[in-house]
Formats: sequence, C-alpha cells, structure tokens
Amino acid sequence: MTACRAGAGLGATVHLLGLIFALAPSSCASAAASSPSSQSSQSSSQSSPSAPSTQSAPPTPTSRPAAGKPNRSDCDMARLEREEMRIPSQEPGFEVFVMRIRAPNPKGAVVMTHGAGSPSSAIWDLRHKDYSLMRNLACAGFDTYALDVRGFGGSTKMPGLKTPPEGKQPLVRAAETMPDVGAVVAFAQRSSNVEAVDIFAWSWGCDVAAMYASRHPKSIRRLVLFAPVYDRRWPSRHIAKGAWRAMPKSELFAFFDAAREEREVLEEIATGMFRFSAENERELRLPNGPYRDIYGVDAPVWSARRIEAHTLVLRGDQDKASTAQSVRHLLRDLSRARSKRETILKGLGHFAFRERGHAALTTAVIAFLSAPEADLSTSTP
Repeated sequence: MTACRAGAGLGATVHLLGLIFALAPSSCASAAASSPSSQSSQSSSQSSPSAPSTQSAPPTPTSRPAAGKPNRSDCDMARLEREEMRIPSQEPGFEVFVMRIRAPNPKGAVVMTHGAGSPSSAIWDLRHKDYSLMRNLACAGFDTYALDVRGFGGSTKMPGLKTPPEGKQPLVRAAETMPDVGAVVAFAQRSSNVEAVDIFAWSWGCDVAAMYASRHPKSIRRLVLFAPVYDRRWPSRHIAKGAWRAMPKSELFAFFDAAREEREVLEEIATGMFRFSAENERELRLPNGPYRDIYGVDAPVWSARRIEAHTLVLRGDQDKASTAQSVRHLLRDLSRARSKRETILKGLGHFAFRERGHAALTTAVIAFLSAPEADLSTSTP
C-alpha cells in the first residue's frame, strides 16, 4: 500500500488502495432519458486522508447542467475515474474506506452513506448499464464520496466481529459512526473546496446521516433521506440480539425477482459485499447495531426536530420497511428544516437503486440537489 500526497490544498496524506474502476461503455444520457413524471409523484414543500493517484484526466463537458434540470447527455460515465482510499476516522484506531468520483464540472459535493446490510463500496458505483448513482451524480456536477462506516466493507473491523456474538451487545450503533462520517465530511469539504456538503442516505444510513446533520447543521447544505425507517419500534422485526449475525451469499439471491431486477446487478452487489472477505469465506458477519437503531425500543435514535438542512424524503410505494405512516411522522417532525419535501417512487421498493426503475430515484435526487434555493422555499405542513 503506497502513501502519496493529496491534491493541492488538502494538506494530508492517504493510503492508496488499488483504484480506478470503469463502467461498461454507457452514457449518463440513458438515465436522463427516463421521464420522472411517469415513474414518480412528488409533493413539494418545504488526522489525514490518503491520496489516490489518477491515470487520466476526466473529460470536461461542453456545458454545465442547468440547476434543477439535470442534463447529463454530454458526460460519458465510462470515462470517469473512481478513486479508493482509507482515511483516519476522527476516533483513533479506526480507518474509513472511501470511494471518490470527481465531477467533470463540479458545483458541489455529496457524501453517501449505506444501510444495515450493504456497504457503500458494494452498491453506489454499480457498473452495469446506468445503475451507478455515484457516476450519475458526478455527471450532474457533484463530486461524490461514498463511505463504509466501521464494521462494514473496507473499513476497520472491530474485534467483536471475530468472536462469538452470543450474549453481547449489538455492534455498530449510529452514534458510534459519527467520527467516521465526520472524517469523510471534512475530507470532502477540503477536497472539493466547499463549506457545506450534501448527504445522500439510504435505510439505516438515514439514521447515520440525519444524526450527523442534526449535530453539525452548518456542514450540511441539503439532505436526502431515501427509504428511512423512522419511528417504527418493532424489536421482533429483526433479531438484534448478539453482536453480529451471519449472512451467507445465497441469502442475497433468496428474494430475487426477475420482473423487478436484473441478475447481473445483484451478482455485482454480491461480489462487492464479499470483496473484503477472505477468499474462502462464504458468509459475512454483519453488525446488529443498525437493526437495534431502527427497530429497537429506543428508536428513533436521532431527533428530526434538530435538522436544519433542506430535506428530501424519498420512498418507493412498494417499500414494506419504510412505511407511509413512518414517513408522515418524519415529515411532521422535520419542523426546523429550511424546507422539506416528499417524493414517492411509483412501483419501486426498499432497494430501488438496484431495480429496473432505478432511473426515477436518480432523477429525483439530482433534481433536488440541483434546484435553485428559491425553488425550495415552501414546506409540507
């Protein structure tokens, strides 16, 4: 593993891991081609990183995407470079795995969190067709930073994941990940030269991102909560006893639905999830803390009333985990947000990013992050 200097202005050193992954030839235009009106309905309201090397400069688009009207037809996703690094967490002893894709014509930065069972390293840069949310965001003008929190993917694994789980407290609660998120937010601020970043979060990642946003409001410009599980205490929904649970690779395909998903996408996710495992391992050890956070007796573990950023809540109408009722409660509690809005993704579920209709998710996220401030002036009651 090589150490090299970060770009000008970073004043930090990061560990280079391997790097640069390209999509099979495709264009961002394919995602833009899907009409959002046909797939979604929307109600508006209100210590040092390690620096990667690059092999070629990304292309510069001929025109900048118009705010609020993402136009990615002039950006070739296949030519964008993905950099990977581990940076020190703000808590000594932990390193955070980060993927970064720079925008050809940057206008902001987005930090991306993940759910309880799938690390960012396995899901946000899918290379099949136009499924990469990171590359679509980069083509829309946003530097993207996707992180694995401790205990997941390429980040530091705590000793408790190597010992029997029985009789122990669930590992990796949202509050424990705040130093990891803080390190990546600070890295993104320096690397992209922005005062505040946007955060895109999914499922349990909504707890992580919203908790951070509520504690550091000046660091967050806009917040996207996709498929949040909020105010839904249901301890028996998942077995959260013990430090961790084992998940065999076969479990990923148990509920595969060819009508909703492409097999190639699920296979790519499975490969990504086991990427940092030993070659002969057939199951992952996933921390149970996230399920305690979202379904436990003390849920929700963060206060929506402390969120100040413009907030978009996204939910697929086929999602059985993020319910319509829990989203209503969340919108009610976002009383201090500068604006709040909800977008319902028709025909999509909890894993919309990997479903055939994923372009509706991409379009909704980019439209919100690109919208002029004046367009976000009203709030849902």
